[in-house]
Amino acid sequence: MITMITENQRKPVKKRAMLPVELAIKGEKDDVAAFLIRVMSHESIQNLFSWTPSKMTDPKPSFFSFKAIIENPRMKETVVAVLDQMMSPHWPYLPQRQENYETEEEREAIEGVWNTISDDPLNYHFYYHILDGDEGGRPLKILDSDGYKQIENKHFNWKDKSCLHAIAKGNNKEALQHPVVRMLIKAKWKSYGHFFLSLQAVLYCIFLLCMSYSLLHASTKLDPTHYSGALDSLRRFCEVVTLFMVVFYICEEINQIRIGAITYTNRLISCIEGRSYFSEWMTLFDWLGLLLILCIVPLRYMDQKPQWMVTSLAFSFNFIRIFKFSCVSRTTGLYTQTLAKIILLDVTRSMEVFIVIFFSFCGALTLSLCYSRSCENQELRCVSVDGLRALFEQYPMAENYSTFNWLSVLLMMAYMGTVTVILLNILIAQMSTTYTQAKKVARLEYDVDRILQLTRMERFPFLKLRVKYYKEGGWISEMNLARDLLVFYEDRNPWEPVEEKIEAIRNMTRKIVKQMRPGQD
Repeated sequence: MITMITENQRKPVKKRAMLPVELAIKGEKDDVAAFLIRVMSHESIQNLFSWTPSKMTDPKPSFFSFKAIIENPRMKETVVAVLDQMMSPHWPYLPQRQENYETEEEREAIEGVWNTISDDPLNYHFYYHILDGDEGGRPLKILDSDGYKQIENKHFNWKDKSCLHAIAKGNNKEALQHPVVRMLIKAKWKSYGHFFLSLQAVLYCIFLLCMSYSLLHASTKLDPTHYSGALDSLRRFCEVVTLFMVVFYICEEINQIRIGAITYTNRLISCIEGRSYFSEWMTLFDWLGLLLILCIVPLRYMDQKPQWMVTSLAFSFNFIRIFKFSCVSRTTGLYTQTLAKIILLDVTRSMEVFIVIFFSFCGALTLSLCYSRSCENQELRCVSVDGLRALFEQYPMAENYSTFNWLSVLLMMAYMGTVTVILLNILIAQMSTTYTQAKKVARLEYDVDRILQLTRMERFPFLKLRVKYYKEGGWISEMNLARDLLVFYEDRNPWEPVEEKIEAIRNMTRKIVKQMRPGQD
């Protein structure tokens, strides 16, 4: 039933013959498609999502785009099932199966061996060509005419983002934790990702050093446009380096927008707005930091005092940008992810409550102070400043309450108690809870960050990192696989022995193997 196909249809609409799994995918039947994929052979599923290079003059793309399935929120189980079929278990020294056996004893012996194999294969073969290919299933490299050397595939669509990137941008945590995805991330990160990100981090530190010296030294001069002496010559050099690197970073950001804003669909180029690029929060700091530095130049030569406000903001934003390189180290990457989660969730919710309390208090206190006109700082602006200082500086609202009426004193005491005692303690308790929860998913988000960084590196023109370090697949032993995945299981009980953690990983791989035992076609 699995290998049976439908008949070709010419009327009313021409359709090719299709397998049951193809019908399930086309009809978005997630559970059915996942089941059929798992009971089919690895070769059949990989061919389904790979291109057809039978005629290299006009090769055909894959019948189904794995990237399109990843981006479909209703096909999460199918995505995991396809990833399972990219992980081929291997048991060595098994007898070769045959369609027809000469004797019944031979059939029973060979089939008996295959039916009694364990769920722990000695090694696995991982296939990466579909995850790292384009939307049409075309690999980056193909074998030459001699069949010995891999050459660059000229039919590969460079504008398409990889399926690995689609998994990172999606919401399928099970797919992101899959061993095939984990191993591909590790292979790319070890081959070139960590080195190039470290190099970028070093260059950015040089940029910050030059920017800091040029801006801070200029602040000590009455006329920053005047250069005299060795220190000013050094400042001029740092300013030139800073401006050169700003232009370089702007060109890099424009290149990311240019590549991200063009997608290919059915061989037609359609320009769309790069919403995925602007949805990243660090993009705001990138552009603000770079553009504010450029704004300093005309303001300085116009001798405008606002240049120092712009300089202050540029200095702050550019130093915040260094967090984009946090995943160069696993420790800083996990810490930054946890910190970002706390700021995004707890601080945001706490500030929403504070804004309501703050404005109601400021308005009520301003009106109550009108009862005693002799009191100073009874304007709304002054009351608002005192209210903010009470929260952020733990500063008392007034030194002497004798000039206030009873209602004003009551309002100030209620505000101070609510903000400095209740609200801040609730925020601390929320942060503790969020830290525990965020730590559990920090490694997933750290992997997402690494994938996005790898995608960004692969877009650099002329480097061609994606082709240079392309891997169609690779072998890994069962023990090495368990140890490589061990780092993602550190959130378990810290007193749990390493052997038990490895056994938990093996149980996960056994579950995958049981669903795709060989010879189930």
